[in-house]
Amino acid sequence: MKRIYAFLVFLLPVLAVCAQTYPPDFAQVLVANNISNPTAMAFAPDGRIFVAQQSGALRVIKNGALLTTPFITLSVNDDGERGLIGVTLDPDFATNHYLYLYHTTTEGGIHNRITRITGNGDVALAGSGSLVIDLDPLSSATNHNGGAMHFGKDGKLYVAIGENANGTNAQSLETYHGKLLRLNKDGSAPADNPFPTGSEHKKRIWAYGLRNPFTFSVHPETGRILVNDVGQGTWEEINDATTGGKNFGWPTAEGTSANAAFTNPIFVYSHSGGDINGCAITGGTFFSPATTNYPPEYVGQYFLQDLCGNWISSITLGGTVSRTTFATGVAGSGVAITTGNDGNLYFLSRSNGALYKIIYNKTTIPFITTQPASATIPIGQSVTFSVKALGSTPFTYQWQKDGADIPGAKSATYTITNAVETNSGKYRVIVSNSAGSTPSNEATLTVTTNKIPVATIATPAEGTTYAAGTTLHFTGTGSDPEDGALAASAFSWSIDFHHDTHKHDQPDVTGVKSGSFEIPNEGETSANVWYRIILTVTDSEGLKGKDSVDVYPRKTTLAFETTPPGLDITLDGQPLTTPASVESVEGIQRTVGVPSPQNVDHVIYSFAAWSNSGTQTQTFTTPTDNVTLTAQFTFVVGTERQTFNTQEVLVYPNPSSVGYVNVCLPEGISQRVKVRLVDMLSREVSAQEQTVDDTGCFMLSYGKLKKGVYALHLDRGGQVFVQRVVVAD
Repeated sequence: MKRIYAFLVFLLPVLAVCAQTYPPDFAQVLVANNISNPTAMAFAPDGRIFVAQQSGALRVIKNGALLTTPFITLSVNDDGERGLIGVTLDPDFATNHYLYLYHTTTEGGIHNRITRITGNGDVALAGSGSLVIDLDPLSSATNHNGGAMHFGKDGKLYVAIGENANGTNAQSLETYHGKLLRLNKDGSAPADNPFPTGSEHKKRIWAYGLRNPFTFSVHPETGRILVNDVGQGTWEEINDATTGGKNFGWPTAEGTSANAAFTNPIFVYSHSGGDINGCAITGGTFFSPATTNYPPEYVGQYFLQDLCGNWISSITLGGTVSRTTFATGVAGSGVAITTGNDGNLYFLSRSNGALYKIIYNKTTIPFITTQPASATIPIGQSVTFSVKALGSTPFTYQWQKDGADIPGAKSATYTITNAVETNSGKYRVIVSNSAGSTPSNEATLTVTTNKIPVATIATPAEGTTYAAGTTLHFTGTGSDPEDGALAASAFSWSIDFHHDTHKHDQPDVTGVKSGSFEIPNEGETSANVWYRIILTVTDSEGLKGKDSVDVYPRKTTLAFETTPPGLDITLDGQPLTTPASVESVEGIQRTVGVPSPQNVDHVIYSFAAWSNSGTQTQTFTTPTDNVTLTAQFTFVVGTERQTFNTQEVLVYPNPSSVGYVNVCLPEGISQRVKVRLVDMLSREVSAQEQTVDDTGCFMLSYGKLKKGVYALHLDRGGQVFVQRVVVAD
């Protein structure tokens, strides 16, 4: 669907604020905004906050203000989820001024890299960049990079890395993808890591079987490590990686598993149907500050957030893990939450481009936590000012313009509809209760005769569809009643990749009227995806116009069968029982495999071939037309002589061309037995009951069966013996 907007930036925080619900006396306070595409943050001992922007800039917040000059700006590849996505400070930062950055570089091929930078005040020391480690090459998939880094209590650098949208990477000890690494400060492998021998990759691995460990947290006192692993279709996980060598199961397991080889999460929540729902766990922190004014029941809790749930919860970690909702309706698309040096929780909002602090203030007199925001609007538009406060309720409100009371403006919000020039001025509100009054900051409203510019996307046209692995081109125009045709410098393009109920945005493309981007053919395999292309144009007075086009994928049905039916395959590393079918985006690469052998109903099957003649595990490109792939199996049940209840059994002649076989059980077993013959398609071709004579033998007549391989099932009191029988010419 194509949409045209009159884009008014100031409305966004108003909408976010209105639905907030925190415990009594808690509030969300804006620390800094205008932080484009924030990804991670780290606190310095002196109170400065370092915030990474995906496009490569590391910003500094000092004394509550975002400094204009970045600490450093790296040249990065910021496609999809790549870019500057991790930052941590050396434990000795106060004296050595070292910071560690996790970023995507194109030097020597696209890969993630960890670089150490030395600070020189509020900027990096020129030329101080020092390579810590180059991570593995990246495929064309731009998602699942991980990026979180923290130093442990042991002084080692822990690094969380996504599996690059390839589940099989997570189980391989010969790649860094899908792992938690433990490194010395110089990037080398500590001698006491869990895999001290083998390749250099293996030596650096601390834990594996992870999908996209976007964040993790280290307890400041105990050193406990909890990894927040973003799930695929069903579960979000918190995994305990305090002890090295654990396998958390991806891609075979998502959520909890009965497989003893895997370590289950300490906590999971689902994407739907649970007491809380979400789409991606993007933050978690141990709340154990040195000092805090939070009530004591919150100290020792583990706080977590979800990308699209817009909630913050806490879990207890002693004994049985239990969850409590802490806040709902918080600023959207949280991508990091941490405990600040001042004993408050902080979190980054990607959709608002802002850093927020959660404060506790048990006050009686009103304390304003959300101030009204200044705005510039054209004549005829509407504007809403809003305020939130802590303190003893009930509150009364009185809005003022230029210091004079506005009659009837006595609520937490004040709206002006169909604004005229005379509405311009300075607005504030006096919040009062029985303990006193507090004025808000002044917000300046400018009502201009300037009209909103018009943005128009020419291509792609409405209804355009795409296949993965192709190039999508975009072009547009911008015009303004006062400025005329707008120059390329007025253009900004956003390309958002939507998946289920959330989106993956990336830094805007600015200063061009046209462009293109490659749609990856690796990465997200869900068919519930699409792109939204957004054009924003800005006129000479700062008013913005907006247009968007949604582009959906072409889809194919992939069907999977086995011969015989009912056996298992894997799709992108996850188990699937046949027959099964899935939707897939045309052009996306999928990996299908077959576990072999498989034991089903006491019959052992071995993989023989795929119907497309591919290898047992193969990667293929989703075709234009629907397709069925069939995995063919053969019986593998041993030789003609096997044991039954620890004693020998004989089947002869085998192969047989005489219409029968003799079956001899150990002497002394004289009783009724059930006998079945099953063909390669698991179809029963003969079922009999036989009485075993005193010699322990009986003759099984099979009649005129076609030449081939059959399975003989012999059931004696619930104990089953399976033997391959070959019918010859």
